[in-house]
Parts: sequence; structure tokens; C-alpha cells
Amino acid sequence: MRGSSSNLENYNRGHDELGEQTMKGRPTTDQFLKQLQIMVDQLRDEIRGGVHAAGAKLPSEKQLAARFGLGNNSIRKGLDMLVAEGLIEKIPRVGNRIKPEGASRTPVTLTLVCMPISKLNLELSGLLAEFGKMYPWITVKIKHPNVIPEIDDQGNMEPFDLIMMSDYQFRLLAEDGHASKLEALSEHPDLYPQLSSLFSYDGTLYLQPLIFSPIVLCYNKAHFRECGLAEPDGSWTWDDLMRSAEKLYDGRGRYGFCYQVHHMNRWPIFLLQSCERFEWEGTRLKELRGTRLLESMNVCKSIIQNRKVFPMFLSEGNNTSLQMFLEGKLSMVLNSYMGLNMWKDAKIDYDISPIPFIDEPRTMLIGMGVGINTGSEQKEEAKLLIDFLTSPLAQQFISQHTLSLPATRHLPPKSGKTMLRRPERYPLFREILFSCRAISELQLPMSSFSRLFYQLKAYWADMIDEDELCERIVQSISQHDKTPYTVEIAP
Repeated sequence: MRGSSSNLENYNRGHDELGEQTMKGRPTTDQFLKQLQIMVDQLRDEIRGGVHAAGAKLPSEKQLAARFGLGNNSIRKGLDMLVAEGLIEKIPRVGNRIKPEGASRTPVTLTLVCMPISKLNLELSGLLAEFGKMYPWITVKIKHPNVIPEIDDQGNMEPFDLIMMSDYQFRLLAEDGHASKLEALSEHPDLYPQLSSLFSYDGTLYLQPLIFSPIVLCYNKAHFRECGLAEPDGSWTWDDLMRSAEKLYDGRGRYGFCYQVHHMNRWPIFLLQSCERFEWEGTRLKELRGTRLLESMNVCKSIIQNRKVFPMFLSEGNNTSLQMFLEGKLSMVLNSYMGLNMWKDAKIDYDISPIPFIDEPRTMLIGMGVGINTGSEQKEEAKLLIDFLTSPLAQQFISQHTLSLPATRHLPPKSGKTMLRRPERYPLFREILFSCRAISELQLPMSSFSRLFYQLKAYWADMIDEDELCERIVQSISQHDKTPYTVEIAP
């Protein structure tokens, strides 16, 4: 474990060294990393293949520098990576010696539980291939259950070593009393600090953040040009969106705006924008009449009931609005950076903007993290995988191969080449981090959101009035027993 940490520190120092080289017209970051990786890969293969016997010394640093065309400092970085992998050990005044256990390790298989969307949002197969190069004796088997996490009637989780979850899934797990089934972790100093709160419970971190996103507004640039409208910006309120959306509506099947009303990463945004939280008197929810929370529910209602803006059919569709946006049937939708991965091959001319607000800018912060099962018999190897996934190498891989936002805050602005087509305003997430809020700030148990949404659907459909809505919310959420919940989570 100490070796893995050292590996990351050496990598960072390698970047500092490279920065000096680049100033002098020497190798670029990509060239340096490629040369360094070639050296490490070849030496690793030679050790595994028996070219260098267990207990034997590696060639001197001077010999390796001549062989691989790298400076002495770079050679040391590569050797430190092999030390971290447990393949060699440094002996003072002797050199670098092959560790007996480094030449032959007992194969280990890790079971990683995650949803299928993780493959897209992380380019998981490529990440695990890179992990396999560093730790060839470790095989990672992926399991996709119907529900994450799988917990039986006795409260036991299905066997696995590691689990990837969204912040919402983790919060459900924790509030059901199962957080202790995951290993406690230490906060990673290189990750955005606000992400740790997404995966912490009672002051303990249980999942290490991997990727994250604010919810943003996506818009069709061609539609705005066609109608002679200014594109959305950070000053937009929902009234501004409604005015533009009505002008974008063409009466022939194209609507100005839509979002997946029923998804947990969408409708609670309006509640967060109220700048209030649900208040309690013991176990009973306080009155909602006269609150900004209630006002935010009405803002949402005014949007989804406007048939010149919002199509009725799509509001209940599962990702249908995102597909209709690609087909040009919608001018604006809400999405996350992870959701943009579904559009990475799309030809549509679109961009992103901060979502409109009610009184002050606020959006929802979502994320995905990875944790270790306390029942795992391979915790050391599982920790190696977590250390790898949060390392600069893996986080840079995510940045290069997906539109997801890596959790690390120390990647270079342009970390390597990518063939992905990104929206022009892709970097705006840095400017709106101040407005990001976790759903937990609403001070409402996760299991209560389905009951709240059930009442809101009736209200938005004009089946109940405002007074009845307030009464029913207080009554249903103040109940002590937990009713089954079914909530869909958008990308």
C-alpha cells in the first residue's frame, strides 16, 4: 500500500520534471509518459518472464538510461513504480534487486459490482486493462446485478470485493444501516474536497469518488441561430428559459424544453433552488405552506404544464428526452457530464450552460464512487485497485476517453490528446462548482423522495390543490415505517 502511494507521488514529480524539459523544447507530456511506460512495461515483462532471476540485480541506472533514452531522474521514477508494484526492492549502495515474491505471485480474482452504465462513464474495460498491466496477477471480474447493492432478507450483501455506486445509491445504503458493511477510507488529498461529502456518512468516508458532475442545460445551437435568439448563459432564470422555449416551439413537433421529470437527478433540483430545507419537529415534518420549497414546486409545475414548451409524452420517458434532443425534436434538455457520454458520437451542434435558477444559482451535484466490502478476503488487492482508479494515470485516462469529469482537481487543463467531440463550453464546470449542492442538503431521508414525488405528480396533474398537497406531503413523509421505493436515476 505504501508503494502505491509512492507511485503516485513519483508520477507527480515526473510531471514537474517534464515541465522543465518542455520549457527547453524537449519531450512533451505525452512523449515522456509513453517513454516511461515503455521502460516500465519492458522491465516488468522481463521480470515476469524470468529474464531477470529472483534475487538478481537489475542493470544500473546508467545502463538503463542508455538503453531507454531517458534521464537518470526519469529512470528512477520508473524504478519507483516497479518498487510500488512489489517487483523490485532498492538496496542502499547495492542497487535494484528482483524481489523473490515479485517474480511469481499467486493469482487473485477481484469481483467488482457496478451498473452497466459504469462501462460507458468510465471506459471501464480500458481502465481495467491498464490496471492489469501494472498488476498482472490480479484479475477483475465485473458483476452487474439488477439492484445495487444486493442485500438479502437477513441484511447480508451478496459476495463481492468492490462496489461502484452513485451518491444516491450510497445514501440509501447508509440510511438503511448498511454503511458499516463497507471499509472506512481516508480522504484523497488530490480530489475535489466537496466530493467526499457525497460518499460520507456520520463523518466517515466509505466510497472514494471517481467521477462527478453538476446538472447542466444542453441546447441546440442551430435552433437558437434559426430563431435569432441569444444562447443561454449563467444569468438565465427559469422565466428566461420559458420565454426562449416558447419562441423555439414550432408547432410541428419541435418543443423548446424537456427533462426527465421522474428522475432523481432532475426534479429535486427545483427544491435545492428554493435555498431551503425540510424542517422537522421530532419525527414530524413541519408545515410547507408559505415556504420557498412550495414556491419551487410551483415553478416546476408551471414549466411542465406549458404545452408550448414542454411535451407531455416525453416527461415520463426513460431517457427519451435525451434521444429526442439528438433528433432535433427538443431545443433544450437537462443533462449531466456523464450523460454526455451517450452523445460522444453524435453529430448535433450543441453546447452546455449553467441551468436556470429561481433566486440564486444552484444545481445538483452527483457522483460515482468505489468502495471495499468489509467481507472481502482480498482487501489488499482491492485497495490497490482503488488507489489505481484515483491515481493521475487512471483519472487522465478517464479524461481522455470519456466526457465524464474526473474527481481529481490536479489534471493539466489539456491532459493528453482525445478524439472525443466535446461541447465548446465543456470547462464551465469549474465556474459553477460554487453553486453545486448535494441532494442530502434538503434534509429529507432518501426513502422519502418517492413518497414526495408521488404527491407532486398528483399536484402537477391538477388532481389535488395546493392545500391538499401540503397536507399529504406532511402526512406521508412523517410516517415512521418505510414503504418500498422505486426511483429511477438519470445519467
